[in-house]
Amino acid sequence: MKTIIVVTVLLIGLTQSVNAQPALKGVKDEVTAIALNEQGVEEFQSGEAVTAIEFFKRAIAINPQFTEALNNLGVTYNALGRYDEALIVLARALKVKPDYAEAYYDMGFSYLKLQEHAKAVDAFQQAIRLKPDFSEAINSLGVAYDNMGKRTEAIKAYESAIGSRPGYSEAHNNLGVALTEAGREEEAVKFFLKASEFKPNWALPLYNLGVSFLQRNDRTSALVQYRMLKSLTDDDSATRLADKLYTGIYKGKVLVVAKK
Repeated sequence: MKTIIVVTVLLIGLTQSVNAQPALKGVKDEVTAIALNEQGVEEFQSGEAVTAIEFFKRAIAINPQFTEALNNLGVTYNALGRYDEALIVLARALKVKPDYAEAYYDMGFSYLKLQEHAKAVDAFQQAIRLKPDFSEAINSLGVAYDNMGKRTEAIKAYESAIGSRPGYSEAHNNLGVALTEAGREEEAVKFFLKASEFKPNWALPLYNLGVSFLQRNDRTSALVQYRMLKSLTDDDSATRLADKLYTGIYKGKVLVVAKK
């Protein structure tokens, strides 16, 4: 999901003449809308997504063309799993600002969750057209292609995301998974290692490395990854993945690499 945008506006050129009162009222409304949007951001970041919705709605009520607030509302709906509602407000944001790359990205996220992958591809491509170095959109385009069974296109997208942002752990991990599924296990290990290097405490690439080593009958190296997962005691997902890897190492269960 795209990070919620905090809008900061510098107001200049104001006068205090009587004739300027109608414009001044407009400026006050704008400042109020901005403050409400920023309060919504704070609520969202504090884990109060439902409360954040009310602040974004109030900002939009004052300024129906407040694209950042519309997008933030869409992001919040996405976070709550209310994808259809997200699409409605994101479409409103794009009607006001057709070159809003982030809104296209968030729309693509909604479509992904609704499993409308072709529409997700279109939305992510629009985001990338507007912002060619938008690494999150490029990576998500790969995910959409993967979900459609278009592995060649997915691999190219993940490679492009890494080219745009070399330290992008999620893209490295996704590329490793796609290469593994394409039968290119030796290449995949390199990208799992990179994902873990750039994000050392992320459990998923450690697990995928363990699975990759098991697939190559390297139980010793798989055990190293298992112990690393067990060391991440504050991460419930790491514990879950460690237990899963344990069944592959000690009970011979066939495991597959995972994106999430």
